[in-house]
Amino acid sequence: MQVLLTDTAFTTFADRLQGIYQIEWLRLAAGEQLRLGDRHVGAEEVSPEVAWATADMFYSGLLRPFFRLSLECPSMRWLHSPAAGLDMPGYRELLTNGVRLTTSHVNRIPIAEYVMSAVLRHYQRPDEWQAAQADRVWRHHEFREVHGTTWLIIGLGAIGAEVAVRAKAFGARVLGVRRYPAGDEPVDEMLAPGALTDVLPASDVIVLAAPASRETRHLVDATFLARMREGSILVNIGRGALVGEAALVDALDRGVPEAAILDVFETEPLPPESALWTHPRVVVTPHSSAGGTGRLVRAADLFLDNLGRYRSGASLLNEITISDLPDS
Repeated sequence: MQVLLTDTAFTTFADRLQGIYQIEWLRLAAGEQLRLGDRHVGAEEVSPEVAWATADMFYSGLLRPFFRLSLECPSMRWLHSPAAGLDMPGYRELLTNGVRLTTSHVNRIPIAEYVMSAVLRHYQRPDEWQAAQADRVWRHHEFREVHGTTWLIIGLGAIGAEVAVRAKAFGARVLGVRRYPAGDEPVDEMLAPGALTDVLPASDVIVLAAPASRETRHLVDATFLARMREGSILVNIGRGALVGEAALVDALDRGVPEAAILDVFETEPLPPESALWTHPRVVVTPHSSAGGTGRLVRAADLFLDNLGRYRSGASLLNEITISDLPDS
C-alpha cells in the first residue's frame, strides 16, 4: 500500500513510519518532486491509496499540489486531514469521488491557549511593565481580572469547548451557543443561536469558534456589534467569513468593542491595504493560533491509529461524509 505524505512529515516521524509492515511511503517534496524509497518518480508511476495531509503543507507551498495529486489519483481511497474544519477546498470533490475523509482535532489545545493568552495580555497590559523596565522606573498599574467576567463562545465544537474549560478554570462565567447541543458542553449555560442578541450586552469576551457557512457568514455585522457592551473583546479563531470586517472597523472606531483579536480573515494573507493592520484596537496574527508544537505528535498518533483501523477494516476516527460539509 502506498501512502502519500510530505517529505517533512516523513523525515519528522521516520523512526515510527519505517517499521510499519507493507507500507510504501510516497513523499512529496519542494518543487512538487515525488520520492518513493530512494528514487524520484513521476505522478504517472504512483498509485497512492492513502494520503496523510499534515500541517507543514500550509507553510511550504505543498497544500495545492498535495490535494491535486490526491484528487487526480484514481487509486486514492482515504485522505486524512490535519484540520478540524470542513470547509477546505477539495473535500466535497474527494467525497464525491468515493474517497473517505477523516479530520483532526489536535489543534484545540494551542488555539485555546492562544485565546487565553491574548485576553490576558489585553487585560494585564504587560507591555507597560516592559516599558517601565526598559526605563528602569518602578511604575505600577492595575489590571482587569478574567475572574468574574462573562464569556460567550459561539461554536462549541472541540475548539470552543477547550476554550470554555480554560475560561471556567479562571473563574469566568461561560455561555455557549451551538446549533445542535450534545448536552455535555462544559459551559454554565447553553443557548440557541436565536438568543445571541439577548446575551451580547452581558458578555465581556466573545469568542467565535463556529464553522463558516451560509448561515454564519458575517454573523458579526453592524447589528451584532451594536449590541456588544462597553469594554468587551471580540476574538475570532473560527473563520474570517464570520466577521464583516468593514462593520468591525466602524464599530472599533466608535469604541465598542474595546478590542478585536483576530487570527482569521476573509482574505488570507491579509492584504497590506487592510485597515486592520494598523488599527490601534486590533491584534492581528497570521492564522497561527494552532501553532503549538504538541499538535504534531498528536496528529501523528491519530493518523497511525486510523491507519491501523483502515488496514484492519475497523471504523475510522473522525470520519465525515458529504452530508457533514457546510453549505457552500
